[in-house]
Amino acid sequence: MTWNDNMPTPLNSSLIFERCRSEGFEVEVEVLDTVDSTNSRLLEADISSPVFLCAAERQTVGRGRRGKVWYSPESGVTFSMRFNLSESVSRFNGLSLLVGAILCDSLRGLGVVDAMVKWPNDVLVHGSKLAGILIESRTTGLNKETVLVVGIGVNYKRGKEARLIDQASTDLDALCGSGELPDRSVLIGDIATRLLSVVSEDVPGALIQLSARWQEYDALNGTWVMAKVASECIHGRAAGIDTNGNLRIDTADGICCLNSADVSVRPEND
Repeated sequence: MTWNDNMPTPLNSSLIFERCRSEGFEVEVEVLDTVDSTNSRLLEADISSPVFLCAAERQTVGRGRRGKVWYSPESGVTFSMRFNLSESVSRFNGLSLLVGAILCDSLRGLGVVDAMVKWPNDVLVHGSKLAGILIESRTTGLNKETVLVVGIGVNYKRGKEARLIDQASTDLDALCGSGELPDRSVLIGDIATRLLSVVSEDVPGALIQLSARWQEYDALNGTWVMAKVASECIHGRAAGIDTNGNLRIDTADGICCLNSADVSVRPEND
């Protein structure tokens, strides 16, 4: 990749590593110029390190939830973390909501005070997408160990890719206003340490605590939504999450709790 004055400082693996180590976490870090997908790279590679972080200047086949494309311009904020675990992946149900809250906290620290989570895995600012999360897992080896990969993409400076995105979107370049854009390596290191703190502790317990204060992060709070589950469409008003991270929808037939759905905001009584 050829760098010019309009591009930010290249990603620095040492900065990311030192940020994690300063908080007591040992993480193997690699920075790639170009990769098809940081999630795919970590899912498919033979990696023995307990925690491995892969960041890329550019993804050619970035992936989002439900097979959607994640457009990754050059010099973005795109990285994945792999955790080699001995416990069942079920312990991490609802992790995307915790990651969403982590992203909001980190972005709010940069002055993006209106960052909110759209259940289950997007971060929005005034209805426009700023960041996305993709969590994948597989079992490996004779002992059926769990490989958990958390992929994160933050729109940094979208450029021409903005026209390819099929929904309202924004980026840090627009939201930071006259202030300086954050160093990408420092931002990745900050998000990574927050994620490590959550994964290394009691994820179900953290989710219970998050459910009690979900309104602080809930982009859907009180809005009229349509949730598509397979061939069924459920209409109602978003009513937060339960202690398992399921979306609560107040419908004409009562509260419905969903653990997976494609949710969109709709005019009331649409």
